[in-house]
Amino acid sequence: MKAFHYRFLTAATIVVGAVPSLAQTPPAAAPAAAEATCEIDQNKPQALAMATLSLTRANALLKSGDPTKDLKDVVAKLNAPNFKNENPVGRAFLLASAYVLLLEQPGIQAVSPRSAVGLTTDPNGTIDLFAAADSAITVVENSSPGCAAYMAPFRQQKAWLDVTNAAINALNANKLDSAEIYAKRSLTLERKSPYAYTVLASVAKSKKNAPAVIEYSKQVIATAGNDTAYADVKERAQFELAGMLSERVKTATGAEKKSLAKEAIAAWTPLAVSQDIIQGTVAVQNLENLYIAAGDSTQLGKIYAAMIADPSRYGEGALLQAGVVASKFKRPDDAALLFEGVIKKNPYSRDALNNIAASLLQANEVDRAIPYIDKLVSIDPNNPDNYMLYAFAYAGRLKKKVDAKTQKTYNDSLVFWNTKSEKMPVKVSFTEFSRNSEGTTLAGEIENRSTTAKTYALNIEFLSPTGEVLFTETANVGPVAPKAKKEFRVKNAKTGVAGYRYKPLT
Repeated sequence: MKAFHYRFLTAATIVVGAVPSLAQTPPAAAPAAAEATCEIDQNKPQALAMATLSLTRANALLKSGDPTKDLKDVVAKLNAPNFKNENPVGRAFLLASAYVLLLEQPGIQAVSPRSAVGLTTDPNGTIDLFAAADSAITVVENSSPGCAAYMAPFRQQKAWLDVTNAAINALNANKLDSAEIYAKRSLTLERKSPYAYTVLASVAKSKKNAPAVIEYSKQVIATAGNDTAYADVKERAQFELAGMLSERVKTATGAEKKSLAKEAIAAWTPLAVSQDIIQGTVAVQNLENLYIAAGDSTQLGKIYAAMIADPSRYGEGALLQAGVVASKFKRPDDAALLFEGVIKKNPYSRDALNNIAASLLQANEVDRAIPYIDKLVSIDPNNPDNYMLYAFAYAGRLKKKVDAKTQKTYNDSLVFWNTKSEKMPVKVSFTEFSRNSEGTTLAGEIENRSTTAKTYALNIEFLSPTGEVLFTETANVGPVAPKAKKEFRVKNAKTGVAGYRYKPLT
């Protein structure tokens, strides 16, 4: 008889698509004092009081008028040569407000002549309004924790949104140098958002600057934190970082290789929790390779210990691949638990049904294996390998001491299932089963094992996790010459598919 065959997913390359633009509306205004206590005196000395009046007039003109003159007055009054900075926090608050609003006005550039924003000293010089706004906001933020919270929205006003979107759009247009310039300008004003770091990481990747990709990806992860609004951005960065770290391991040697492998293990471990089938598979595959590279193959159980403890947290891909790892390293009991976790999520996973049956047979748990083989055959009736599992089951039963009559029954059953597998006139096998937002694709081939040409109509039912038939497709294949194979592929735009079954071919 043949050896056990474990099935596993083939990991596809993860491709990150174009980066989406941000919303075009700025965030809400600064929080009220009740939400963040920030005491700022805007009326002392007198020059501040006058600047406050100018800022008030400017705010009144924002929706219908031109506030530029009043904003320039604020800047001029607070930068006059004879101005005494007796209230640095109040001055910084007014300047921050004026600079941020000036950046929104037509004709005012990020880097402008000093005279264009109201400065009278060195009028022919230039001022970087992003840097000036950042400096002023920082003074207020540093005055108290409450002011730090109060000033946070100042950093994400329209000017920041515009330059960040400009960076994203330039990246998507493959204008890498422009994307880098805009992203770094975005960071001048706001360093706690992941978007600019995401752009810089992508630029660095395109320029094959691995150290920069690693550094910027770390910044994306750090700034995204646990904010669910950034969950997708963070996950992409985590995969990018983990992938880059794994590449470094491949070219390293000796102690450095082991050290880098451990760093990469730390990066991949949280990604195994991904509910995405392919991403979870990729994470576990990399963890297996990295534990070996770290000279720590005896610790491979760490990959899936948490999965066994709570499989509900993990996706099908991670659980299935972890089960394959456990099988490869002769831990069938662990493997069976992991495959069982897949089946609880998806009772129609052919790979999990096959693998748990094989694991239980290896662990001499024949009676537990049989129901899984039955289920597998019911959904995949023209796969000879499935019937071989019955043969293995009876081979296992023959290992136990039984009476002569029972032994003959077991032996006859073994021969029956082995012969059924070998003599099956047609074999159906599958090479692709993909499910994503664009729909469902199933591909495979039909092998004509008979002595005459045949044409086949493969009727396939696509199932929900509860077994509901979501839709059906028919693959017409043939004519197929004797002892030959022909491929098939079916697609459907519907989603939510857990598995599939087909009607037996004769």
